[in-house]
Amino acid sequence: MEVIVKCAGLALLAAVVCLLIKRSNPEMAFSVSSAAIAVLLLGTLGLAASLGDMVRSARNILGVSSTLIQPVIKCVGIAAVTRIASELCRDASQSAIAAAVEIAGTLCAAAVAMPLLLSMLEMIGGMV
Repeated sequence: MEVIVKCAGLALLAAVVCLLIKRSNPEMAFSVSSAAIAVLLLGTLGLAASLGDMVRSARNILGVSSTLIQPVIKCVGIAAVTRIASELCRDASQSAIAAAVEIAGTLCAAAVAMPLLLSMLEMIGGMV
């Protein structure tokens, strides 16, 4: 709870600063926005590490192969990076580039998820 409150405060502060300087210096506003994103993500690295530990524990408890868990985690990461990159492009008034980033993210997520889908199909085929 403490982390999200700090992140929300920083995000609101950065948004206000960006709004104040966007008219006179849009490049600086984009830089402030990018820096705020970097600080926010660095602030959540500890949560990501503890989440990874929990996923490993759950995998060990369930006895599930990492090949079934890793694609899900990678897809979440791809979705986060895609979302941030596309919104930064939109903030820079580059909606076509944002759309291209979203398409690339979709294709990357599909490629990462394919081994999981194939494993599930093999498992279903073995039951029939």
